This record gives sequence, structure tokens and C-alpha cells, in this order.
Amino acid sequence: MDTIADSTTSLDLQADEASPKLRTLKCEPGGICVDTIDAPVPEVRATTEECFRAFDRDNVTHVVIQVTISRQAEIFRQVGYQYDWDWPGPFWEFLGKIAAKGVFDDKTELRELNYIPLGRREFIAYTTSMWTAAVETGKVGGTAQAERPPVKVVEVSFKKAQPGQPLELRWAPARGPIAAKIKECKPNPKYLMCQRTTNRPIRS
Repeated sequence: MDTIADSTTSLDLQADEASPKLRTLKCEPGGICVDTIDAPVPEVRATTEECFRAFDRDNVTHVVIQVTISRQAEIFRQVGYQYDWDWPGPFWEFLGKIAAKGVFDDKTELRELNYIPLGRREFIAYTTSMWTAAVETGKVGGTAQAERPPVKVVEVSFKKAQPGQPLELRWAPARGPIAAKIKECKPNPKYLMCQRTTNRPIRS
């Protein structure tokens, strides 16, 4: 996941046109967007398969949200914001807050790590508070990377947003290829707050 090139093509950007009823971010072209989503985290309902209910979420180190651009636009319309494909960082930060509330009951904070587009989806990786604290402790104490907690990843996907209803997401332990990508992933948080430099996807 250390490859940042955005190869997404032919994405369905249905209802992505600007709406005067939605708030927008104020970001300076060519710079870093320091604006944030100024809205409460909406109610969220998290579900998983019965066989995963006993999964130990307290020791999760990373979360990967897989979501289409059109689904992001749906979610943020419900939050009251116009999704801006050119400046994804603040929106991904807020998606992390939604996932933290649904999966972890706000007991951990998710911090953007990196992302990669794949077909019609974007895979956005986050670190949990436990992993972040372990990394910071290692920097201070000289702890080797091998001594960090074992990488434990969950995947999150969002269902279609329904007006007036809580957002719904599903989580599950990450599949092998996703967990392997996380182990190779290099942090690039500054890039995530920058303006995208690739062409905007067109509708299929």
C-alpha cells in the first residue's frame, strides 16, 4: 500500500454534483487542506458475522475501510457536506471517526496511514491508538520494529446510507492479502491531506 498513484477509472459519481444545501471545505489549490469536517459523528450501527463476534477487537492495530466514491458521497450528504474528490483527506479522517465509533465504541482513535485505489473501490488504511502508542514508545526507547505488537487488521465496509437512519457498516477480520499489504505499508499522512494530482474519474 505504499503505492499512491490513483488509477481509479470509470467510477459512478452519481449525485456528486454540488448542492447549495451542503457545506463545503475551504482548501487552497496546490497546498495542504487544513479544513475539517465540523459536524457530529452520526449514529452508526456495526454488524459482523456470528463467527466473528468473539474476535478480540481490543488488540486491533490497523483498520482498512473499503468504499466507493459514490458511497462516500452518500455518507457525507447525510452528514451535511459535499464530498470533494479533489481533497479526500478530511473526509477520510471523518470516515475513521465513524468506523471508530461503530467498531470500537469510540475506545480507540483511528489515524490515516495510506490508501490505494483498486477498481471501483478505495482502500483506506488507518492505525489504531494502540499501534500509534507502540510506535511512539519505540521511537523514544529505540525499540526494534520486530518488537511492536503483532499486526492485527479488520476490514470495514459501509452499506448504502438511508436518510434519517443510522449509518450501517460491516466489519470482519482482514483477509490474508489485505493484512499482508498492511505489513508492507509505509505511512504517508501528509500526502493524504494534499490535493489529488490525477484526473477526476468519469462516470461509467
